[in-house]
This record gives sequence, C-alpha cells and structure tokens, in this order.
Amino acid sequence: MGFLTPASRLGVLISIGLSAFLLGIAMVVFDAQGKEIQHTTLAGIAALSAIPNLLLFFWALRKNKDTTAYGILLGCILWALFTFGIKLFG
Repeated sequence: MGFLTPASRLGVLISIGLSAFLLGIAMVVFDAQGKEIQHTTLAGIAALSAIPNLLLFFWALRKNKDTTAYGILLGCILWALFTFGIKLFG
C-alpha cells in the first residue's frame, strides 16, 4: 500500500534512467571532443534528454497502461526539477 504501484515505479525508473543515459552519452561526446561543458549547456542538454519520455508516455497510454504512464509523467516532473536545479544553482 505504497504511493507507487510496481507499474508506476517501472515508469519512473525508465523515465529517469533514459534521461540520465542520454545526458551521460552527451557528456561523453563533449568530453571526447575536448569541449568544456558550461552549466547553461548542461541544463539545455538535460532538458532535451527528456524528450524521448514523451514517446514512452504516449506509447504507455496507447497500450492502456495508465499506471506506467503516470510513472513516466512523474519521472519527467522529477527530471524537470533536476534541470531547474542545474539552471538555478549552476
């Protein structure tokens, strides 16, 4: 009887995991090119890395997996707060 059901936990983990993976790939590409990553650039890349979650969200809605879609949406909100934190404190 927790806050999140197993399906919504899976949605949160997929949402945050995919965004973090894409952010990591972007940082590796910047590092391989020898470029310096500034905080504004990092915040922009973090915001753009959440876009594939939109596809996952609509896929879950189309398959009538509402609790998974709820988890993906919650993960997007948490990722937006993370991006806002980078922008605010960076």
